[in-house]
Amino acid sequence: MPLILGIDGCKTGWFTVWQDENEAIQSSIFSSLNSLKDFFSDETHLIVGIDMPVVLSEQIPREADQLARKLLSKKASSVFTAPTPEMLEQPDYEKASFVSKKLFGKSMSLQSWYLFPKIKDVQTIIHDAHINIYEIHPELSFRAMNNEEVILESKKSKEGFEIRNSLLRKQFKSFDFVSIRNLYPKKDVMDNDILDAMAVLWSTKRIQVNEASFLPKIPEKPNMQIVY
Repeated sequence: MPLILGIDGCKTGWFTVWQDENEAIQSSIFSSLNSLKDFFSDETHLIVGIDMPVVLSEQIPREADQLARKLLSKKASSVFTAPTPEMLEQPDYEKASFVSKKLFGKSMSLQSWYLFPKIKDVQTIIHDAHINIYEIHPELSFRAMNNEEVILESKKSKEGFEIRNSLLRKQFKSFDFVSIRNLYPKKDVMDNDILDAMAVLWSTKRIQVNEASFLPKIPEKPNMQIVY
């Protein structure tokens, strides 16, 4: 029986959630994605959903990014533009931005550059025989939970937090935000990291029961899709 994980990047690595055999929510922080294989049994097949670009394109933006922005409308800015493999290979921000300008006529934001280490980490496990990994966007997941209505309130606001927390409690009867929050210092895991990892877990579970939606349905490369 495969184990389904929901993963979101956090300040100290990767905040990861899953359900045990009693459907109770379990969580942990991993410094790298390869640590998953050390933590879980070698015989365990992992179905991983992650809020990070997985399969990269030689073009910017990927069709998946464009379709996700269209669905999220006023929250379109929450969709990260995935770099190309050539950009990811560059040793510093200036060179990566130069490649972006050369190929697409636009420089790259520093915010994008700061995510490169995590995107590189994802690349280390995408061909692992014991891991199936899918790219999930939490705001698309919350939109699906919310009757296909985009949640405009920021997850960092009190109202935005409560909306998302309430949606998650409806989907996971054992989910208790406070009990998870108390396990980790905020310097390691922020409130929205917990919400997003749970939303990613929800969408990844939908993949297993053939209820998930894929953007696009027919990708340029296998698994170059955002799932929700």
